[in-house]
Amino acid sequence: MLPTKQQLESFDDFFTPLVSDVMDRLGIPSHVLPHNIQAIPFNPSLKIAGLAFPCRVTPTTEYVEINKLLEMVDTIPQNAFVIVAADEDIDAALWGGLMSTRAKARGAVAAAVNGGIRDFEQIDMLDFPVFGAYRCIKDIRRRGYMAEYNTTVNFGEVTIRPNDIVFGDANGVVVIPQEHFDIVYAELMKSLEGERRTASGLIEGRDARELFTEFETF
Repeated sequence: MLPTKQQLESFDDFFTPLVSDVMDRLGIPSHVLPHNIQAIPFNPSLKIAGLAFPCRVTPTTEYVEINKLLEMVDTIPQNAFVIVAADEDIDAALWGGLMSTRAKARGAVAAAVNGGIRDFEQIDMLDFPVFGAYRCIKDIRRRGYMAEYNTTVNFGEVTIRPNDIVFGDANGVVVIPQEHFDIVYAELMKSLEGERRTASGLIEGRDARELFTEFETF
């Protein structure tokens, strides 16, 4: 069963390191995207969760028109966290301002790409979170093309499937496989309470070892 919109919104209380720690504790491989995938521009307060809408870009040296890309943005579903993964780096922007404009209008919550981003003024005005590897002015034409969308992709060493749960914040991006969501979410709620009580205890001057014994969190 997919998470509800309320559950996705509740990720505002979590943070990606907690999700990764919980998955490690449960014996689920921690699906953290490569370290260079960060929110651009950096926002220390950013937290956003959605359902993966993965797309695959293939390198080329030929001119391929962006028809498939346009088709993709016109089919983005509600609550989508759009993922664009190129088979290899194409030294071009995989995401830009007009893509953000259409994605937000379709009800998407964010995007993450394993390459370049451009059009930051437009993206900033939209308040649409975008995660990527670098800033890049170059157009995708003659460098790559949208080969598939709403399909399974590999993003670094992480496999992302449609409707996996994607969560991004100032630390990076983590993916929760949909079949593990219920158990991970339940453990997150439990761990969040432990984090809060531990933090309160530390502020009060209590011993860290004592708090770890009590709440198993640090």
